[in-house]
Amino acid sequence: MNLLICFNEIKNLLRERLLWLLVVVTVCFSALASYNGYQWATMQTEVITNAEHEQQQAATTAKQGLAKRQALTQPINWWEDRYDLRGQAFYLMVNYATKPPLPNASIAIGQSDIQPYFFRMLVTNKQAFINQYEFVHPLGLLIGKFDLAFFLIYVFPLLLISINFNALSQEKQSGQLRLLMMQGLSPLRILFNQLVIRASIIVLPLLLISVAGLLLFSSGIGLLAISLYTALILTYALFWLAVSALVISYGKTSAYNAAVLVIAWLSFVIILPAILNTAIVTTNTAPSRIEYVDTLREKSDAVDKSSSKVMAQFFQDHPELAKSSNTNKPASEITTSYSTKKMAKIAALEKVMQQYDDAFQTVLMAQQHRAEQFSYLSPATILQSALFDLSGNGLTRHQHFIEQVLSHHKALRYFYQQRILAAHQRGDFSPCENCIARVTLSDLTQVPTFSYQEKTTDAPWSNVIVLLLLSMVIILLASLRLFSMNRSQTGIALV
Repeated sequence: MNLLICFNEIKNLLRERLLWLLVVVTVCFSALASYNGYQWATMQTEVITNAEHEQQQAATTAKQGLAKRQALTQPINWWEDRYDLRGQAFYLMVNYATKPPLPNASIAIGQSDIQPYFFRMLVTNKQAFINQYEFVHPLGLLIGKFDLAFFLIYVFPLLLISINFNALSQEKQSGQLRLLMMQGLSPLRILFNQLVIRASIIVLPLLLISVAGLLLFSSGIGLLAISLYTALILTYALFWLAVSALVISYGKTSAYNAAVLVIAWLSFVIILPAILNTAIVTTNTAPSRIEYVDTLREKSDAVDKSSSKVMAQFFQDHPELAKSSNTNKPASEITTSYSTKKMAKIAALEKVMQQYDDAFQTVLMAQQHRAEQFSYLSPATILQSALFDLSGNGLTRHQHFIEQVLSHHKALRYFYQQRILAAHQRGDFSPCENCIARVTLSDLTQVPTFSYQEKTTDAPWSNVIVLLLLSMVIILLASLRLFSMNRSQTGIALV
């Protein structure tokens, strides 16, 4: 009898035009979301590949032109000389720090459209490059990218609601429920069959298309990532099926079920995350970015005006750089060079701005900690955080990348700082009056290069468990109400 009821349910669904529309929407949106994510990841990979090629090409070109530069007798500006340490450090250096996308990056674009994933490095203050942002239309950033994460979080529940809102209630309104119960079927079994069959019509095409897209176009993706992605979809679908079952268990009309389920969708997906975000931002308010920029300009002007004090502090912090070797020039003459002054000002500006940078970082980490704590209050935020972590486009991985970029920046500055001061002491930049500066950087491969080190993080299986537990609690409540409905309907049928 149970199998017969299932076949009858499938037969009735196939007659519904709405079913075919929902299947078409699921297929089209799944394919579009997968394609958009793949295109974004491909674009990032191409940009990073081009940056790496440009960096390698610069070293190759410099090696090929070294003999010509050594034979040069005509004057050349140091800021245009690729073989000059100063020119390379402040203007000509081709050195990139990049964050490659993970094989699962197409699952969720996340905030990668506003978070820089590559930096063109120079020996300058970190505030000059670390706050880079891509100039795109603000409306595009507001709307975001239509990727799998967006489709799963926002559209997927609506598709499940639209196909399940009249389950069981349609049989009750038509009087078929009593007849089915007289055949030995309970409301719980009937509703279970209907929800599973109807949800399969939405879930199976989604999984088939998205998983096939990941396997075909995301080279290197592992079975663990595919399994986690599948588990997240199934548990998120189970949650919305549980909510649908709870609403239907009240025995109201189909229109009532549809209205309540849409309100539930608005509450869990739109309103609750917005309230959480507002509460987090209000509790941990970030300093004004405009004030930060004004402060940066003010401190920069102050550093420029106090040049002698800055130089004294610089050589006090780096006494080894003030020592003159292989020359009789006093340290006071070394401090008059433009490159030495520039490095001293960079160090001084970073030092005075450190407290403001720390203030932003402290607030950012506090907001992230709050977001992780409150994310379990909404199934939408649970799924979002899991998909962002799975794709590698979340804030945690980005912060890890920024830390490595700053470490690389320090290594570059130390590399050029030591060699520029040594070259000054040897007189390489001014060997004689009207003489061309000697070659001070003959091999660009000596310059430190950036290599992103992936941080090992735990897969977000805890999010799957939380979604499963929430679903089980709601299913238990729905089951209790359906048992009560079974008793009441049985009494009516017997009468």
